[in-house]
Amino acid sequence: MPLPTAAFLLLLLAFFLAAAPAPVAGDDYPAGSRIAWNEFDPTLFARARTENRPLFLYFHGQWCTWCRDFQDESLEHDDVVDVIREGYIPVLIDLDRRRDLFTRYGGRGLPFVVIVDAHDDVRGRFTGHVGPADLSRVLAERRRQISVTGRELSPADEPIESVDAFLEMLDEVYDPHARRLSGSAMFGTLSKRPQPWTLAFLLRQDAWSERLPELLDQTAQDLWDSEEGGFFFFYDPDQPDHERARETSKRLDQNAAFLWLYTDAYRRFGDSAYRQIVERNLDYLRTHLWNADQQRFYSSQYSDNFYYAQPMSVRSNLAPPPVDRTTYADASGQAIAALVRAAEALDDPSLLDWAGAALQGLERHLRSGNEYLHALPADGPAELAGYLPAQVWPGIAWHLYGAAADARDDTIEQALLGAVSSYLDPGLDAYRERRMDEFEPWVETRTQAALAWWLAQLPADDVERAGVDPDRGHAQLVIPPGTDPDDVALGFWALDQQ
Repeated sequence: MPLPTAAFLLLLLAFFLAAAPAPVAGDDYPAGSRIAWNEFDPTLFARARTENRPLFLYFHGQWCTWCRDFQDESLEHDDVVDVIREGYIPVLIDLDRRRDLFTRYGGRGLPFVVIVDAHDDVRGRFTGHVGPADLSRVLAERRRQISVTGRELSPADEPIESVDAFLEMLDEVYDPHARRLSGSAMFGTLSKRPQPWTLAFLLRQDAWSERLPELLDQTAQDLWDSEEGGFFFFYDPDQPDHERARETSKRLDQNAAFLWLYTDAYRRFGDSAYRQIVERNLDYLRTHLWNADQQRFYSSQYSDNFYYAQPMSVRSNLAPPPVDRTTYADASGQAIAALVRAAEALDDPSLLDWAGAALQGLERHLRSGNEYLHALPADGPAELAGYLPAQVWPGIAWHLYGAAADARDDTIEQALLGAVSSYLDPGLDAYRERRMDEFEPWVETRTQAALAWWLAQLPADDVERAGVDPDRGHAQLVIPPGTDPDDVALGFWALDQQ
C-alpha cells in the first residue's frame, strides 16, 4: 500500500536532512563574518582611547537559536556591518568561556550586546534579537543606555535580603492558573528563565507542598524532552510563534540543576514520574554530554527547533544537533553533585562510581595548583585562572561525594577552601568573583549563594581552619527587584537550615 502523501514527504525530508553534514565547531560564528571581530583583551580599552571608538561587546553561544538568528539577520546586514566598521571596535565573546565578563556586564540572556567606552563605562546594552534597522539606528546614535531585560526601578523598590522576604516574593509571583512562578508582584515580573534552584528550595517549605506538584509538572511539560530526555533551555508561554516559544538547546549546568530538583522531588513525594525523569535525564547526560574515556562532561548540545519537533521515529533518521565539547569546572561540579544525590535517592552505587570518575577527570584536566581553571576547550589547553565558581561547585561535588561514598578527602576539600579564602577582598568585605586584575573587583550573588550552601554543609572547624568567613558571603545574599530568584535560592536554603 503506498504511503500517504504527508508521511511520504516527511520521510523524504528526513532522508535529505540526514544526508546533509551536521554543523561542526569550525562552522560556528564568526566563520564567514564580514565583521573584523576581536577577542576580548583589556588592551582594547587603550586602543579605544587612541581611536576614539567605543567597544561593541557581543556575547553569544552558538548553541543558542536566537544568537544564530541575530547573527544571520542583523549583525551581518549591510547597514549594521557598515556602522560597526566605521564606529566601533567589535569584540566577540563566548558566554560560557567568559561567563565572568557576562555576569560583570549584567548579562541575563542571549544574545547580549554591551557598548562600553574607553573607560569601561557602559553606554548601552540590550538582550535579545534586535532587528537590523533598529540595531543600526541604535549603534549610529550611540545611545547612552538601553535595556530590554527588565523594568525601571523606583525609589520604593526594596531589595530582598531575608528568607521571609524571599518567600513572600515567591508567594506573590506564584500564578496558579499558569502553574508557574511567572506572575507580577511589587518585586516585578520574573524572567522567562526556569528556576530549578528556587523550586528545590521550596521543596523544603511545608506551606508549598500542595503547589509544588503542579509547578514541577508544568516545568516538565514546558522543558522536558520526552523523546530523548534532557531539559531544554527555556520556554516562553507568551511567544506568539509556537515553534519559537521553546529554546531547544540543552545545557549541562541547567540539566544538572533539574536532575538535582527532580531527585529531591522524588524523595519528597515518591512519585514514579519524577523517578522516570531522573533516570532518563541520567541516560541523556551519559549518552550526549559525557565522555567516559576522558572522564569529562561536555557543556551543551545545540538548539535545533526542527529536529526536536519530530517524533523519535523521524529523529533517528536525522543527524542530531552537535555538542559543544568544552568542559567547565563549575558546570561539571554541578553535574557531579547531582549524580551523588541521584545515587542516594535511587540507591544506585554505579552513579557514585560515575561521580568519582568525573571528579578524577576534573583533577586531571582542570586542576592547577590548589585550584581549578574554568574551562577546557575541545581544541586547546585549559584556561581562565582565578574564577571563584570554578572552586565552589567542585568543592560542593567533592563534599557530597565524600559523604555519600564514605571517602571524604580532607586534603582536596581544604585546598579548595584555602583557594576560596584567597578571593577575599578587603575593599568589598566579600569574596570577589575574579581574583585577577583585569577589572575592579566585583561580587556575584549566584556564586555567593552556592558558596553559602557549601559552607553550611561543612564542619565549622574546617571552615575556620581554612580562613573562610561564612558571614562575608551571607552579607551578599541580597537581590534587587528584577533579579532571578535562582540567583540567591541556594543561599537562602543555607540560611534556612541554620
